[in-house]
Amino acid sequence: MNNKSFHAAVYLRLSKEDGNTSDVGKSVSNSIANQNELVMDYLKSHPEIEVIDTYIDDGFTGVNFERPEFQRMLSDIREGTIDCVIVKDLSRFGRNYIDSGRYIEKIFPMLGIRFIAITDGYDSVREDMGNDMIVPFKNLINDAYCRDISIKIRSHMDIKRRNGEYIGAFAAYGYMKDADNKNHLVIDEYAADVVRDIFSMKLCGMSQQTIADKLNEAGILSPLQYKKSIGIPLESSFVKSMRPKWSYNAVTRILKNEVYIGTVVQGKCTTPNYKVKKRIIKDEAEWIRVEDMHDAIISRSEFELVQELLLKDTRVSPELTEVFPLAGMVFCAGCGEPMVRKTVPSGNKRYVYYVCSGNKKDKKKCSSHIISEKTLSESITGLVRGYVSRAMAASLALDLINEVTNKKPVIQKYENRLNKLRGEIESCNNRKKNLYEDFRDGILSREEYSMLRDQYQSQIKDIEKSMATVEADRNARLANGIGKQEWIEKIKKYEDTSELDRELLIFLIEKVDVVDSETIKVTYRFDKLLEEMEQIAEYYSTNLGEVM
Repeated sequence: MNNKSFHAAVYLRLSKEDGNTSDVGKSVSNSIANQNELVMDYLKSHPEIEVIDTYIDDGFTGVNFERPEFQRMLSDIREGTIDCVIVKDLSRFGRNYIDSGRYIEKIFPMLGIRFIAITDGYDSVREDMGNDMIVPFKNLINDAYCRDISIKIRSHMDIKRRNGEYIGAFAAYGYMKDADNKNHLVIDEYAADVVRDIFSMKLCGMSQQTIADKLNEAGILSPLQYKKSIGIPLESSFVKSMRPKWSYNAVTRILKNEVYIGTVVQGKCTTPNYKVKKRIIKDEAEWIRVEDMHDAIISRSEFELVQELLLKDTRVSPELTEVFPLAGMVFCAGCGEPMVRKTVPSGNKRYVYYVCSGNKKDKKKCSSHIISEKTLSESITGLVRGYVSRAMAASLALDLINEVTNKKPVIQKYENRLNKLRGEIESCNNRKKNLYEDFRDGILSREEYSMLRDQYQSQIKDIEKSMATVEADRNARLANGIGKQEWIEKIKKYEDTSELDRELLIFLIEKVDVVDSETIKVTYRFDKLLEEMEQIAEYYSTNLGEVM
């Protein structure tokens, strides 16, 4: 019997994983209250032990010892007020095999600390404990348990990501978590309107900083402040002031975020293992991207246009709040390098021109290509007006054809294709029936019958896919008219344009090549579509009598 008195620290711990375990019995037994009750019951038969303080880490993992109450207990031990530590079992003390063993076998003995793990039957003052191998093995088992839990959680989270379930702690600005399903996002209309305004301002040529300034001037709360205003206790490493405002980076993050087109992108970073919490950024190819998981705030075409703008936008004019209309779009026809905008003072005036950047890098690579901004702007304005007029003429012609013909020629074309495909399916089904008769009559073996039957079934599936495609095309034509395209509607508002508009240029033009000081070549995004419209209009205009 040990007659020495001890001043004890009762240490209790419960991790989130323990508290949420599906094993109800285990959850109850590990609760803080039950741990404390078990320790108090144990102390009734150990009058030599006096409890000085109780240290409770509720909701902290056992993987490491960076727990507030554990560290407070260590501080009291160093001050000499504690010389005994009592825990329910070794797993409550910690689940890290190496660190747990270091405390129990080295640090505590060196400091003269008595260590007791009640349900594991361990008491360091007992003489037979020195050769007891059960403690290292139990610590190893506890460590393995923690590793197993970590693997299961990672696997579960990965499955959720691949299914497109949103597992972020907070919804992106413009969305909120669905009250009925926390892994699904729903639109927050107030914030979504701000997101739409941000994309709209960017399409009009504004820089991110100008957009941020306008939002701040309008008194619109930053994403962090807005979430706090609706009761979300969000903290962020981006905070630099008591009332964080919109910034260049905040606007850029929104403009680049695919969540606004209904796509969930997750798994961007990871940690090496369950013991090391340092975050590692993954390559973009490893990110998990699932489309159409929630309602979009921004259309895909608008989003893609903004991404091109972000790549092309260079800098803002010193006098203006918007980027130059042609920024990032003008290239040298000789070497393919971007053309650089230059300004040269001349008396009370300024001469503005574009020059090939390739010539500056290597004069042997390209001859000097140069064009004045006035010549370039006037040329592009004239070409764009002609292109828009051409598109409007083709659109009007198709509208008249649709009205006169009631779309019959086009729709009949699709019906003919569908009838042919239906005939092919019927033919395959008849062959399948004949196969069975040949098998029954002994003409075909079972293996031959199975092989040929599977071949016909595969053909039928391929034909059905083709029918679905044709039906989709037919329905689209019925809804939109012969050859009509969504892009036509977007450029109608620019039919009478007399100056360069950044939004129109980005939407309509892929790039501008400068051949020489008087000649440019414009590559349009919709050339093939416009040519198709014109061909359809010409064909039906020529054969209108036959159609009627």
